[in-house]
Amino acid sequence: MRRIVRATMLLALALVFGASARAEEYSIKTRDGLRGAIVLPAERPRAPTVIVLHGALVSAEFTLSWYGFVEEGVRHRFATVFPRGIDLLWNDGRNAVWTSAADDVGFLRRLVRALIARGVADPARIYIAGVSNGGMLALRMVCEAPELFAGAGVIIASMPTDVGGICHLRQPMPIIMFNGTDDPLIPYGGGAVGLTSWQGTVWPVERTAAFLARGNGCGPPTKAVFARGADSGTSRVVRLDWAHCSSEHGVTLYRVEGGGHQVYGHTNFFPLFLGSGTSLVSAPEVIMAAFAGNGRPPSR
Repeated sequence: MRRIVRATMLLALALVFGASARAEEYSIKTRDGLRGAIVLPAERPRAPTVIVLHGALVSAEFTLSWYGFVEEGVRHRFATVFPRGIDLLWNDGRNAVWTSAADDVGFLRRLVRALIARGVADPARIYIAGVSNGGMLALRMVCEAPELFAGAGVIIASMPTDVGGICHLRQPMPIIMFNGTDDPLIPYGGGAVGLTSWQGTVWPVERTAAFLARGNGCGPPTKAVFARGADSGTSRVVRLDWAHCSSEHGVTLYRVEGGGHQVYGHTNFFPLFLGSGTSLVSAPEVIMAAFAGNGRPPSR
């Protein structure tokens, strides 16, 4: 039954997004058994490719359909890939009660090899992006398998404390982050994840960005208002750029003031519980434009 549902979903995706986004289901052998991913190849082989990691309890299909990465991938002629976490969770390295014990680092390594072997991805231009639980796994991959990726995008996530404590950055790469100052699940100032103390802890967001910037050989950040408004509780978006870097790879943090646990520009689900989204900026749009520009976020 699960295979029938997935096949139906893939057919629907092909009809919605057209021939330029032919959806395929990849099965990858891992130590945790067969693992899956939805792959939408670009029109040309060996294309720039982004791997998008869903949030906790959010499916790959939902992530594909609602967050805008497919549309931006088509616009920039990228392949887009949506792996499936076991039980809709990722092992992001937190010491948490509610998390996965799967070897997700190993799974993503195997997935990257499969994308290259099948001619989908340009091995020099594979990027990783993640939302929430998936964003924390993306940061873990930056620490443990940076050689696989040309850049990273992180939405409503920060460095898990246990991962950051042993992280030795060894390969600079451009990184774009989006975080809200009023996120009730990933606290901007760091600390306990979620509404209890059982889900591990994360670093403060700006500490995470500064740590990544030091790994890239960057100096202090510059700060500028990126967008201003008063929609859905969001007052403005401030952009912090660590751009003067010996590696020529910067780190950019978009601080959504008043923003909650949302994919900015695309969701405003349960705002009384998760906090406000915003229409002032689209996180997937900015991230994909940066990847298409070799890591340089657009000025506007």
